[in-house]
Amino acid sequence: MDIQAFMDRHNLKPENIDGATCLEQLLKKMEQGLAGEGNIPMIPSYLSLNTCPVVGQPCCVVDAGGTNLRVAKAVFDSEGQCNLSSLVKTEMPGTKGELSFDEFYGILADFVRETGCPERVGLCFSYNVLQDRRLDGILHSWCKEVRVPDAPGKPVGASLRRAVGEGCRSVNVLNDSTAALLGAHGCDPEITVGLIMGTGINICYSELCDRIPKVEKDLRQDSMIISTEIGEFDGFPKSTFDRMVIDASDEPKMAHAEKQCAGAYLGDLISLAWQTAAKEGLIDKFFAQPVTLPQISDYLAGKCSEIPDNTAAKEIAKTMIHRAAKIAAVLTAGPVIRSCAPGQTCTMVIEGSQFRKLTFFGALFRQELSKLLMPSRITFSIREVENSCLIGAAIAAFAEPM
Repeated sequence: MDIQAFMDRHNLKPENIDGATCLEQLLKKMEQGLAGEGNIPMIPSYLSLNTCPVVGQPCCVVDAGGTNLRVAKAVFDSEGQCNLSSLVKTEMPGTKGELSFDEFYGILADFVRETGCPERVGLCFSYNVLQDRRLDGILHSWCKEVRVPDAPGKPVGASLRRAVGEGCRSVNVLNDSTAALLGAHGCDPEITVGLIMGTGINICYSELCDRIPKVEKDLRQDSMIISTEIGEFDGFPKSTFDRMVIDASDEPKMAHAEKQCAGAYLGDLISLAWQTAAKEGLIDKFFAQPVTLPQISDYLAGKCSEIPDNTAAKEIAKTMIHRAAKIAAVLTAGPVIRSCAPGQTCTMVIEGSQFRKLTFFGALFRQELSKLLMPSRITFSIREVENSCLIGAAIAAFAEPM
């Protein structure tokens, strides 16, 4: 068996995904989600894209991401610039071992108090939270293999506020993609779509409230940012290794699209393909051992001497990265089409190491997204705004409930 037959047998090729058909299904699922139906949450943020920062008042910003936890003190100056200080970065609690509810929020609370400004907190939370108009929300489920089993079903902001204790007036919660968009839009008003493309994937955009049947009727004249939780889409064909990774995950019924393309899983997908090909004698036996996504990226870029040069192994990895980029492009095209009229240019911000660092991914993502948007005559521009999630959290820290 040659390497092409191997990839065909395990359904690894991007051309086996009908992008236009999957996009059509995605748009229908998004519409259902806005009505409170289907499996794509389409969570209202209860934050307007035009929320303004408060000048001169410090707050604490927390970015609880898929891999890292970042905490800082933030204050906006008279020019609207967000100044960050006392920035701490550490591993996300619960990613290296199971924690209890009290242990998890206790760790976050310690970092908040150490900033010296616990009164107002903006919490960027990279997980599936059912937001409410008080700018809090119930944690629906973990993803990215965080293990705090007694946290789902409880309010995120109120839980952190109680853990911080006296002196904490409010904790306003927003999703990571919402924070990225809010922060980036504050720096560049042309930006209207926010993407997280790193450990996990999520996308947000601004939606007219009269197109969101599930929000309260008194809000129907406004617009708000929608956190799609787009990784819950389950309409892509599965490869052999997709099924293996999904079945081995903590929540095998959830986030199928995320597990087919995001950084937390893509390394395992490629590693499993390499291991299988090595066992079948198609590539060197070295590839029968597990490798990480950073190692794979360096290998494809010619920067990893630890892995032997093997044309077939590189072809498998690049093909699977192309497939992941096509899946991510379909997931992105849905929110872009909902937020842009034909003929417009969509300006988006992308946060995350997968887009910025993974060899081949960024260029292939742009290529596939251009193809998908061509029938709608929509073009796009991608911007990067440093610390957009922390800036967005700082803007949200002083936002008033709708």
